[in-house]
Amino acid sequence: MQRFIKKVGTLIGILSGLAGIAVGLYALFADMGTAAAQADLAAKCQLDKTVCIMATARASAEYGEAIGIAEKLHSGAQKLVFDPERFDALLEELVKTKPHYALIFILPDELDVNIAWKWLIASTKIDDDPFVDIRTGFMTGATPAMARAFMQRIVDVHEGRLKLPGKMIDQLGGNTEMAKPAFQQMAGSFMIPVYAERFGVETISHGVQGFSQQRLSSLNDAGILHFGGHGYPDRIVDTLNGVYVRKLALSPCVVFNGACYTGVTGRWFDVTTGKLAEKRVEPDLSFALGMLEQPVVGYLAALHPDHGIPVYQEMEYLACSGATLGDAIKHTHDGVVLGNGGIMPDLPTLGTGMQLAWTPKDIMLKGTAARILFGDPTLAPMPSFAREPFALATTAGENGSLKVVATLKNPSLKATYTNTFENGLSGGSPFNDRALLKIELPKGQTTASDVRLDRIVAGGSMLQGQIVGYAVEQDDDRNFLHVHIDVPSTAYMAGLLRQSGNTIELSVDQ
Repeated sequence: MQRFIKKVGTLIGILSGLAGIAVGLYALFADMGTAAAQADLAAKCQLDKTVCIMATARASAEYGEAIGIAEKLHSGAQKLVFDPERFDALLEELVKTKPHYALIFILPDELDVNIAWKWLIASTKIDDDPFVDIRTGFMTGATPAMARAFMQRIVDVHEGRLKLPGKMIDQLGGNTEMAKPAFQQMAGSFMIPVYAERFGVETISHGVQGFSQQRLSSLNDAGILHFGGHGYPDRIVDTLNGVYVRKLALSPCVVFNGACYTGVTGRWFDVTTGKLAEKRVEPDLSFALGMLEQPVVGYLAALHPDHGIPVYQEMEYLACSGATLGDAIKHTHDGVVLGNGGIMPDLPTLGTGMQLAWTPKDIMLKGTAARILFGDPTLAPMPSFAREPFALATTAGENGSLKVVATLKNPSLKATYTNTFENGLSGGSPFNDRALLKIELPKGQTTASDVRLDRIVAGGSMLQGQIVGYAVEQDDDRNFLHVHIDVPSTAYMAGLLRQSGNTIELSVDQ
């Protein structure tokens, strides 16, 4: 147990240090004013794919009005009532229908990390590959009226009655390196600069007493909102708690939360001693339920200890793809599969008194697998506005092999090129750099028996690298090879790979 406590402490120390690195840069922006919002976002639900509307028996009874709104939006959707402890009982039906999306209605006290992990595993079993097959959003609320209002807001955004403003605010969380009452709100973002290509962007950094009640209005008028910092089910430490989140006056928005536990709506498991302790957050103190009382139309957060980089990866993925929120959370979970060598990590059923022998990598992988979407997975908040990370070119090689050249195209991305699970190639740097490649295979090719890293060229020189994991995904009648490649970083979110024109060359055998 002592070893586990030390590992948790080391991980928290790393993440605290990263917060210090990030927020410590605030002085670079301190003389800049706030940013003007750009045009409202063209948010729409993508209704061209199949949807399954699922509800627990209790949610089916209590959330009837919310479910009715969803059924009207998704006319023709499959409907299932299920036992949240028995997702496996649904598999036969889901394998038959193969829904692209699932919208799951569940009461707050029914949802916890065990349920989320069980569903995540089930959602990968529609076919034989290890990736997520059903893009999922959870719908809940502190009361049936709150759940109904949440669902109605999504419809109102889809139909144009509500607009998401063209401003993104990056709230970094409390920083112990600043004076306790200090508060800075300035234009620009050093953590996710690509958003300045479409949004008016602001960063908030503050001391541990700097985000006072008088500062709540600093989050107004944003269509995209990010929270960082350390978290518990009832608060983001030194920033905002479950009481004051209900006092915000947000605009319609999508909220990305990277703080631990800030998706918890009821039961949670405290890991800080190394022996799990089951606890519950009261509904009126739950940060997540409080956030869902705001005019949010999507909320991405974790039900277990998380760390802050995957949330920025979700945001950058949407910037480059214009995809749905369901695709964004699938991208996160597929990244867990690749970071674990091409297979889903073991996600155990947690219980009081369990002693965990997890490595820091295990903690990060499982924590990232505990991220979920609250909201409709078909909602695409905005069209793409940034270049993809890589351009891919494929040619036929010898003996039926495939040659792949990936050329880096967007050095403005930061989290996208960060492997948040490992740093073994990078010395004192907290994380390796990475490349995630998604390669469409030639028609008829459904397997990859071997993938070899031929070379990486960065700035005209060879760069060391290694394949962390790969697997082939079956997606309708198309097949995609996903490959995760690690290279050394030189510092936090910095490295030789991150230059436009650098190339990665692979050979793929059938």
